[in-house]
Amino acid sequence: MKTSGILLLVLLSTSSFAVNQDSFGRILQPQFSTAPACTSRPEFLTEMRSDFVATLGRLPETVLVARDAQYYVEGKHAGEALKLHGYQSFLKTSPSQVLCGTGSQHLKERFSLFAPTLIDTHKNPKVGQSLWQFQMMTEGEKYSFWNLKSPSTQNMDEMEKWLKQRGAQYKIYQISHSEFELLLVKKDKDLTQYLSIRYDSVPNLSYN
Repeated sequence: MKTSGILLLVLLSTSSFAVNQDSFGRILQPQFSTAPACTSRPEFLTEMRSDFVATLGRLPETVLVARDAQYYVEGKHAGEALKLHGYQSFLKTSPSQVLCGTGSQHLKERFSLFAPTLIDTHKNPKVGQSLWQFQMMTEGEKYSFWNLKSPSTQNMDEMEKWLKQRGAQYKIYQISHSEFELLLVKKDKDLTQYLSIRYDSVPNLSYN
């Protein structure tokens, strides 16, 4: 498939997924479902990563297009033990899903992290940035995971500053010559949220 074809496919996913899969009514009234109990931590938290990229500004000139996302919450909230693990693929038509959940039947809470799904590092941006909000919700022993594109688009400097202002620490890893990962961690007392976004690098764009 040509680069333009790959870009078009993923741009449609990262720009319109929330509209196609999660209607406005569903966002206002999230659909909760049960999930198996979490028996272990996700693999992305225990993987060895060697090629660390210091900041967003140190990335090579390219466009990073999100391929999938994993959201994990663990610790204690309001004195209750809690574990949640959600997954989202941007290359498939399946909706976001909660892979496992362990919590109290009395707990009703919402967790949220923002992360980019498009990162354009070109000096003269070709597609710009796309920032999304990822949310994990619990209502007793039922859970919901969804995401929504932010109405604002940030340039590189603004996006990095904006992420830090939301209280999350981030690291960027180069997994291979064409694959990168953004890992966000947000700690709040006895609870920690982790969000991993894996990207494919598209250094040369062609619209022909």
